[in-house]
Amino acid sequence: MTANRTVLGIVGSVSDPSKTATAVDAALAAAADREGITTETLRLADHDLVTADGRTLDAYEGDTAAALEAIVEADAYVVGTPIYRGSLSGALKNLFDMVPRGMWQADVAPFEDAAVALVATGATNHHYLAIDQELRPIFGFFGAHTVGGSVYANDDHFESTDDDGYAIADDGVRDRLADLGRATVELDDAIANGGALSGLGPQF
Repeated sequence: MTANRTVLGIVGSVSDPSKTATAVDAALAAAADREGITTETLRLADHDLVTADGRTLDAYEGDTAAALEAIVEADAYVVGTPIYRGSLSGALKNLFDMVPRGMWQADVAPFEDAAVALVATGATNHHYLAIDQELRPIFGFFGAHTVGGSVYANDDHFESTDDDGYAIADDGVRDRLADLGRATVELDDAIANGGALSGLGPQF
């Protein structure tokens, strides 16, 4: 197992409390159980991001610069988003529009050849396929290695807590999130210690 790796949870919800954050935290908790793994969380609800406008990475300031730095410094990712109108949140898409891809904008490409796990939440199961139809192609563009399985949770999978937050109420979803967190660490380790896996970034 590769030591001293950071798994960053990216929560694309601007709500607080957030079911999406609860789900991402559950996956991160399982990842953190592995030796040598540190987990951090980037919650868009806590950051006042500017609107992406094509500027270079070093031109961002404040919360936006801090969010992008967290992404650049991490090794692997658990990305979660609420699904609105069949797609990821606008706040998360705006963030992705600012992440460099190692071409004209910057000489770094944080998602390239990185392990990425995908989590989505929605009111019902109607948006289940949005993970594969909306999220996964974005990370294909970035040249990431997405974990083959993913987790979708609907409102019935959560319960309210006494501190006005949320907890996962469904054992199957809880177990699947734990497996997703562990799988992220295993995929990151395979990439870090492999050969061909770390050479399959964007072809163009």
